[in-house]
Amino acid sequence: MRHDLQAPTTKQGNPIDPADPGTSFSRLAAILFTIFIVAFVVFWQNSGDDWKYKYLLKSTPPPVEYTAEMSAPGSFGQVDIMGRLYLRGFPLFQSQPVMSYIDNGEMAFSEEDQLRLAIIDGSFNGNEAAIERLDALESQLEGKRLDPITPQEPDSLILAELAALRTVYTVGPDALEDNQRDQLADRYNLLGKFAMTNGLNETDLKRSKLTQGSGWIIAFGFFVLLVVVVVPLVGFGLLMWGIIFLATGRLKLRNHVPSKGGSVFLETYALFVAGFAVMAVATFLVANSSHPELASLSLLAQWLLLLTVLWGIIRGMSSRTWRKAIGWHTGEGVLKEIGIGIIAYIASIPIYIIGIIITMILLLTKEAIANANALANNEGPVEPEALSNPILEIIATQGFVTVLMLFILATTWAPIVEETIFRGALFRHMRSSMHWVVAAFLSAFLFAFMHDYGPLLVAPLIALGFMFAFMREWRGSLIAPMTAHFLHNFSLMSFMILLVQLIKDPM
Repeated sequence: MRHDLQAPTTKQGNPIDPADPGTSFSRLAAILFTIFIVAFVVFWQNSGDDWKYKYLLKSTPPPVEYTAEMSAPGSFGQVDIMGRLYLRGFPLFQSQPVMSYIDNGEMAFSEEDQLRLAIIDGSFNGNEAAIERLDALESQLEGKRLDPITPQEPDSLILAELAALRTVYTVGPDALEDNQRDQLADRYNLLGKFAMTNGLNETDLKRSKLTQGSGWIIAFGFFVLLVVVVVPLVGFGLLMWGIIFLATGRLKLRNHVPSKGGSVFLETYALFVAGFAVMAVATFLVANSSHPELASLSLLAQWLLLLTVLWGIIRGMSSRTWRKAIGWHTGEGVLKEIGIGIIAYIASIPIYIIGIIITMILLLTKEAIANANALANNEGPVEPEALSNPILEIIATQGFVTVLMLFILATTWAPIVEETIFRGALFRHMRSSMHWVVAAFLSAFLFAFMHDYGPLLVAPLIALGFMFAFMREWRGSLIAPMTAHFLHNFSLMSFMILLVQLIKDPM
């Protein structure tokens, strides 16, 4: 009499594999080392530089000194980007209420941004509007100078630029000295150059060169608007479809779950984090050495971390067993897995948007608490912190080779290495002893805090990491989450590169 034997499965129907290699001692050692090294990296990535200078360099962070030849703080920040967009498209936007779109009373985080707003306002609403903003800034600077508790002397660069812009909007750009022209152009780039065309006809060559390409900006804006509106709607429909199918059991989870025990994939994760920690510390030291330009080589050095992925094979696993366990297999076919990765990524976008909303709420709550404390202490309102994007700054200021290395790192290294480590090794290890939802959230949490965005900005990354882990649980193979990760990074990098190209100085 013949009996068909079936492999054991979890409650969700996932096939159960034998425990991964590793003894109870190696498991305990891996857990302790992982806790230590992860705590160090999370602290390193999400804290300021003061303690790094104090304990590694035995010094304090050097003061940031700006000169008249350097771009002013806030270059390619929120105000600068929006100002560039509207000024490059000046012939199309000059009859629109531009300031109502970009001046909400909270965006001028710095004195430099207030000067930018004066230029933008003067360009669209006339000289009186610009002078009104300059008067407000001058009063603010005087108030700081006369503050009885903490008087502050105004920045000499700001005072010079305020005087130069007042001359532009009262007498005219021709009254500026050459050094004043150079300072406005060097410090405020496109906005400074545009201010010096104040009063010129739109057909004047000096002015028209700065506003060319407005058609491309409009086309780009319509495309982004279409994507922002249509893709989330499609994603919401796909997400609802997926939730219904998962709840009714029609969506089969294919991931092979290991039996409890073993440590080889936790060791893999720990080695990766340790290598990342060494690289981060080394990059910091090189950046503060006599050859800081070599710090950009860290974009290449990160590829060495790919070697940590192979730890399971080094520990004795056969190539076939290792590939099956970590997710380096073709699933139901490469093309099908890629297609599912695309669909699953679109379905992830509503979850990603929820993460963005959570981040905005946290930032607003932080600002409200800070203002409440300031009010209780009879202090003035706290100025909101300017949000910066270091990747956008690199794209805007670095050369082609650096941008290319960054693009390849984001679209190739990150999908391969990060998915293999977090959704391949770490998620598999966690999955042996917990429900996939818990394992997905914990691995996503660690994934998010490995980035240096700060604790209030990681919610979108946690959302993405959770969905990538779900794709791993659903498909078993890493092809789908790798595809989704690639699509996300490719889309963001392409958007930022195109944006910079559209709004950079044409001269």
